[in-house]
Amino acid sequence: MNKITELVEIYNRNHARNEDWKLSDFKNRTKPFEEMIEDAVWGREPRLNRDRHQFRVPKKSLEGMVDILKNPKIIEEIKRCKTFDEIFTVVYESRINNFGPLAVYDTSLRLGAYFGHYPTVVYLHQGALEGAIQLLGKDLIEKASKYFCGDSEYPYIFADILPEPLNKLQPYHIENFLCINKNKLNM
Repeated sequence: MNKITELVEIYNRNHARNEDWKLSDFKNRTKPFEEMIEDAVWGREPRLNRDRHQFRVPKKSLEGMVDILKNPKIIEEIKRCKTFDEIFTVVYESRINNFGPLAVYDTSLRLGAYFGHYPTVVYLHQGALEGAIQLLGKDLIEKASKYFCGDSEYPYIFADILPEPLNKLQPYHIENFLCINKNKLNM
């Protein structure tokens, strides 16, 4: 068994269900959408714990993003979205200072789960980018990367450049896999 296959099996066994569980309140629409916006921005999980990523974002920025995204015009815009990328665009265009790429992605992923819209590409920010570089090399990642809205802080790749069986995971799981395993992927 090769190293990637082994790491994917470990991810599926130890992490994939937890990542899906974190999105379960959004998938199951347990609250009105306006409340889910607040939970998405603050990174609230089903037991109302906060995702560790959102602890890095200043409280003032989280509160500001909640206010922006709860604007009735923005809510209607989000509700009209038919894809993850459309939701991601709304959150991206609404972002404020100190609400960076990972917060934009995580918030969009949670809101996307509410509507059943998930990423179709692998977004590479922070740890996921480190993992992708470790796995494929900096030159290949730079060559293969595209940029959301032309913004170099929002790189993404298509899953088909990744080795099997990693490329068979859903893109949001690949992003998480790359982040979790960033120190184990130097091939």
